[in-house]
Amino acid sequence: MLWTNISQQFRHSSHANIYVYTIKSKALFPLSKQSTVDTEPQISYATWSPTGHQVAFVMNNDLYVSDLLSVQRITYDGSATVFNGVPDWVYEEEVFGTDFALWWSPDSTHLAYLRFNETAVPEYHIPFYTTNPNSTYPEEVSIKYPKAGSPNPIVSLHVHSLLDKTSVMVTQNATAETKLQAVDAHKDFDDEDRIITDVVWATTTHTHLLFKQMNRIQDHEITNLVTVAAKVNESTVQVARRYEPTDGGWIDTTQAMKFVPQGDNNKVHYIDLADDGHGYMHIAIFSADDREQAPIWLTEGEYEVDWSSVVLDTERQLVHYISTERSPLERHLYSVSLKSTDPASTKVCRTCPESEDEHGYYEVTFSPKAGFYVLNYEGPEVPTTTVKMVDNETFSSVLEDNQRLKKLLEGYEMPRSHMVTVQSGGVEMNAIEILPPNFDVHQKYPVVFNVYGGPGSQLVSYQFDLSWHTFLASKLEYIVVIVDGRGTGFRGRDYRVGVRGRLGELEVIDQVNAGRHWQELDYVDSSRMAIWGWSYGGYMTSKVLEANDGVFSVGLAVAPVTDWRFYDSIYTERYMSTPQLNPQGYETSAVNNMTGFENVKYLLAHGTGDDNVHFQNSAILVDKLTQANIHNYRTQFYPDSNHRIQHHNANPNIYYLLTEFLWESFGGREYLHVRKEMHGRFSGPLEAH
Repeated sequence: MLWTNISQQFRHSSHANIYVYTIKSKALFPLSKQSTVDTEPQISYATWSPTGHQVAFVMNNDLYVSDLLSVQRITYDGSATVFNGVPDWVYEEEVFGTDFALWWSPDSTHLAYLRFNETAVPEYHIPFYTTNPNSTYPEEVSIKYPKAGSPNPIVSLHVHSLLDKTSVMVTQNATAETKLQAVDAHKDFDDEDRIITDVVWATTTHTHLLFKQMNRIQDHEITNLVTVAAKVNESTVQVARRYEPTDGGWIDTTQAMKFVPQGDNNKVHYIDLADDGHGYMHIAIFSADDREQAPIWLTEGEYEVDWSSVVLDTERQLVHYISTERSPLERHLYSVSLKSTDPASTKVCRTCPESEDEHGYYEVTFSPKAGFYVLNYEGPEVPTTTVKMVDNETFSSVLEDNQRLKKLLEGYEMPRSHMVTVQSGGVEMNAIEILPPNFDVHQKYPVVFNVYGGPGSQLVSYQFDLSWHTFLASKLEYIVVIVDGRGTGFRGRDYRVGVRGRLGELEVIDQVNAGRHWQELDYVDSSRMAIWGWSYGGYMTSKVLEANDGVFSVGLAVAPVTDWRFYDSIYTERYMSTPQLNPQGYETSAVNNMTGFENVKYLLAHGTGDDNVHFQNSAILVDKLTQANIHNYRTQFYPDSNHRIQHHNANPNIYYLLTEFLWESFGGREYLHVRKEMHGRFSGPLEAH
């Protein structure tokens, strides 16, 4: 398939005209005659069937199947507010992170797909000023965007049989004429309270389907098993597993379920990532049709498995995965047996160095049958990419060794970084300190904290980094510090779920305490400490300044959330519940108290075309600053830029702006010699202090 005239929609989705090329006849023809080079791109997703003789595709939000001779239309209700087989904005952004919501059965006879009805979802309107330079009025794009507490899209799961051309709705409470019979009496989630997070065929044919659903605030999860009958409307659904954490925390959204063939089509087993009962995410084998059967844990211990890395190798009866077993700061590739009565004894680490003093961070992609894998070494040294073979450890084919980059870096004075730990609130936090190349412990240096801090996130690791921070440390001789405080990921539930219902509280305490730690170091100029961040990091930056603790004198916030009522429902309610259930939490978590901004220098930057964190957040914050008579701040908006701030040369511009603001705020000798070298590259008053 060849994609042409691709038009980007959101972060993962696009529209295109798609053509099919037949190698044997050398013929080229459009997948749909309604979407060709002579028309606007209309197809948003297309995928081959497992047997390779059919293509399922979504055009104008309706689902179609083509055998390349004829086209069968599956749905007829697709519209601007009804999506079939592709996610709407919030599911694309916060649940699946992809551009599709349809799944072929292994034998290519059935399709499972999600339908999203966002009719009741309120619209958010974004003006665009530069898209049509000939127009005297801005263009406007409207997005169905459910903010915290507002109606979510109603999602339902459907199964369509290509054999008899009939469909059935699987989710039980959804309004429909045809839906499945429940095997066991249980109350499904109401339409308005349902989020479907994972769908997988649990069969080598089309007989079983698994799907996960959660309640709206994501602290109750049900895994369902669908037994697909010859007549799909005679199929049944039952509960395979329930999970409700008892620690008051949320349930993370994952797509880790994988069917485990057992040789008996009447028994359905699958692997999944689950809480092991001690607060760590591990791989286990579950029986879908026997809830009383205890899971078999394939991994265990005080570390976490990366759900996106789990690969089932049925030919070798192995599960491959990446975990933090050596350290939360590292990622290594492991394999474990599916069949052993003692899986832990079969575990093999494929990337672990012999010395405990060596570190590594790896990512991996396996071939379809898991015999080969592409291994990406991500740090701490310069990254490399190699092809490896599961059955032959000596086989290694280097795709990229980055020798040119290594040679290039030898000609530069690179900053030195090292890992440290700091205390806050009785917990030990991981941090990285990046020092100037010619660091002298007898001198005093400005410090710039970079923060993100979002729930489940991680910035501190052994990944190789060559970024703006490298420039700050090597050229400006600033010390850069990154701290992963409470709420961040890969250290167990106890470390992350305490922030639920009170975002911006514990995380701020941790950054302030870390700042105090660096303030007291002899080589730090405690009067010149800044904190900066983007997105959630911009929110954290603003909340730290609001705290008015006298640690940071400068803050730089890019595209920040400033009030969680303005952000999308699925992300926000996972960590904050709804505004209706937690009004005080929303009030406290917003950036409301302007007193702390009187004593600092503050930069606020945002793209007006941001479809993720809306410009509304910054506009409301500026209004609060204005009402409070705060004047010592600077704002910069970027017309039509989205959350990445890249439109019309905006990305290099914002890094110039960030650098300039730090120079203006810090001054001193670090500024003077660079100002001379970079003369004319920046605008605005540049007076050294």
